[in-house]
Amino acid sequence: MEVIPIDDFLYDILIAFFSAIVGAIFGVIIPKLLKSSETSCSVNKQLNFSQIHFEQNKYIYNNYTQNTITHGKEKTQGMSSEEILIAYIVGSLLLIYGFLKFEPQISRLILIMTVFLETAFLTTAYLVTKKNYIDLSIKTILVFNIIATICFPILLYLMKNPITGEFVNKGEILSLIEKDGLFSILLNINAYGFLLYQALGVIVLFGFMFFTLISTLHILSMINLTLENRLTKLWRYIYRKTVKTCSSMSSYIGFGLLLLLISFLFVSGVLSSFLSAI
Repeated sequence: MEVIPIDDFLYDILIAFFSAIVGAIFGVIIPKLLKSSETSCSVNKQLNFSQIHFEQNKYIYNNYTQNTITHGKEKTQGMSSEEILIAYIVGSLLLIYGFLKFEPQISRLILIMTVFLETAFLTTAYLVTKKNYIDLSIKTILVFNIIATICFPILLYLMKNPITGEFVNKGEILSLIEKDGLFSILLNINAYGFLLYQALGVIVLFGFMFFTLISTLHILSMINLTLENRLTKLWRYIYRKTVKTCSSMSSYIGFGLLLLLISFLFVSGVLSSFLSAI
């Protein structure tokens, strides 16, 4: 088992603590923007996910004209199959090298993002549900983000301790690459496939983090626009830019679960082990 230096451990604790503070501030400040500038801020109507989308999409359709400009299609010469193959191999090798080289920093960033997002989601969900009457769809999305964030440390653990792929010694492979060059990893095709899927799984994980953050901003923009509170122009801009990520509760939950499943299959080594056994 790898021994973590005490200095690194304390540093990670401080970073996690700082991330929690920033996440709490993020979760408090944004809901505060939902508060009306008027002295009375009582809410006497239900905030319905589908109804809000219908009203806001109708407003956008009536007030924002889409300028469509027709451009002549320029014929561009596509890459040959050999060029695509070479680009894929070189790109995948660079991705693997970057993953191995910066794995400690990647792990630390995942930890920071986990603490930040979980703190922000919990604080936001508490304040929003406390001050507003929201329907089941909005509550479900908020709860899903909170529960899904708990999976991030699990995926981080699987990245370091995969279910399969114990045969891969990342330190030795990194030393081999730095000594003999990028293409040396191709001598061990199983290790190449395993590390490539792990690196892709981490990318999917970061994509899911961004996905949940965007959805929370979208929920907040919906509530703010419905209550007609301060910073309406800003929230309407956020709504227009994020509406496609959270157009319905079922599609959002389904796509989020799909991203989590893909990340799990990739970082755990299950998919690479299955494909190598075929």
